[in-house]
Amino acid sequence: MKVHLRFGMHRDVKLIHDEKDRIDGLVVPAHILAYQSASTSVFVTSMHKKPYVIDPMTFVFQNPKEAYLNDAGEIRPSIQKLCDAYDDSLAKRILALGPEDFLPPNVFSQSNKFCQRVAQFQLEQVGKASATSGASKYLKRYAATQVTAPRAVIPPYFRFESIDHDWYKLSLECANKTRKLVNKVEVAPVICCAAATLTDAIVEKISKDYGNFQRVFIWIDRYVQTSVPSVDIRKVRRLLVALRGATVEIETLYGGFLLILSSFDGMSAISHGILYTQHKSTDLVPGSGGVPERYYIPAIHEFRSLSQTDLIIHKHPELICDCPVCEEVLGGEPDKIILFGDNPDLLRRHFLYCRRREADSITTSSPEAEAKRLRDVFKKYHDSFLALPNPDAFVSSSKIQGLEYLNHWANAFVAS
Repeated sequence: MKVHLRFGMHRDVKLIHDEKDRIDGLVVPAHILAYQSASTSVFVTSMHKKPYVIDPMTFVFQNPKEAYLNDAGEIRPSIQKLCDAYDDSLAKRILALGPEDFLPPNVFSQSNKFCQRVAQFQLEQVGKASATSGASKYLKRYAATQVTAPRAVIPPYFRFESIDHDWYKLSLECANKTRKLVNKVEVAPVICCAAATLTDAIVEKISKDYGNFQRVFIWIDRYVQTSVPSVDIRKVRRLLVALRGATVEIETLYGGFLLILSSFDGMSAISHGILYTQHKSTDLVPGSGGVPERYYIPAIHEFRSLSQTDLIIHKHPELICDCPVCEEVLGGEPDKIILFGDNPDLLRRHFLYCRRREADSITTSSPEAEAKRLRDVFKKYHDSFLALPNPDAFVSSSKIQGLEYLNHWANAFVAS
C-alpha cells in the first residue's frame, strides 16, 4: 500500500526531505497552496520524484458562515485566497452559498466556469508560483527542480448525506464536467460522506455513478478509528468492494491503520499528515486547530500523549518501538521517553517509520492474520491500559482509552 503525505506545515519541510523514502507522494491542500503560494510551490517541485495531487478543498464552501471567520470576524486569509483562485466574486458570496449557487443558471456553472477554474488552479499554480520573484529565496533552500503536473486533477467535491442530496448531484456533475475539460491528466473525483450514509442502495448507486472513472478518492467523514463501530466499518468495506468490482482504483484522503486494513478490499493508498489527520470532519475548516505532540505506539496502532506513553512503557517495556529512531533515543530505557519532548521532530520521524512499516507489512498479511493479532493485543493489554491513571486529566480532556477498537476492527474483517 502507498503512503501519501498530506502537507500541512512548512516547519516540516526539512523533515519531509530527510524522510522522503518513507512516503510515496504528496497531497497538497489548495488553501495552503493559495495562501503560501511561492514556498509551497517550490517545495512541491523540490520533491520532483514524488507524485502529487492538489486537494481543491471545495467542501469548505458548504460549512456554516461562522466557520470561515477568524476572531476578528473576518474571512480567514487562506479561505480568502482560495476564493480568489476559484472565482473573483466567490468571497463576497461565501457566507450564504448553497448547492444551487454552483448549478445553472448561476455564475459558477456558466461555461463550466467553476470546474474550469478549480482544474486550472491545480494544473497551473505550482508552475506559476515557482517562477515568481517571491519564490527565489526558496529555490536555493529547497533545491527545486523541474515543475511537473499533478498525477491527477480532483474535481470540486462536497459532502453528501444521500444520493438524492443536491450536494451529491453537484459533486457528480462536477466530476463529469471536469473530465470533459481536462486532457492528458487523469481526473479522480472524491466521494465524501459519513459511514452511516452507506446503505446497500447508496453503495450500488455510487459504484454505478463513479464506476467509469479510473481512480476515486474517498473521504469517510468523522471516521475516528478508535470509536467507529464494526457495523460502520463493514459499510465502508462494501463501498470499497463495489468500486473495486467496477475496476476503480481507490485511495483515501484521510486515514489511519484501520484504512490500511482496507487494502484487503481494494484500497491502494492512504494519506494523512504527520501526527494528524488520520481522520477529519468536514465541519472543521483550515486553521481551526493545532497539532498535538504525541507518540505513536505501533502495537496498538494509535497515539498517546508523552505522559501517558511514559506510564504505558514503564508498565510494558516490551511495547517500546524498535524503529531506528526509538532505538537511538530510548535504547530500551522507558525513562528516556522525555527526550522526545525536547525534540518533537523525533516524534514525527518515529511515526513515519512506523507508518511505512505498517503499509509494507499489510501486503504480505491476510484478514485472518490481522484479526488474530489485533485480538491478541486486546486480550493482553486492554485491562492494563484501563487501570492506568490519566496524568493529563487536569490539563486536557484526553483520557486513556481502552483497546476495544482493536476488537471492533477484527470483528469487521473476520467474524469472531
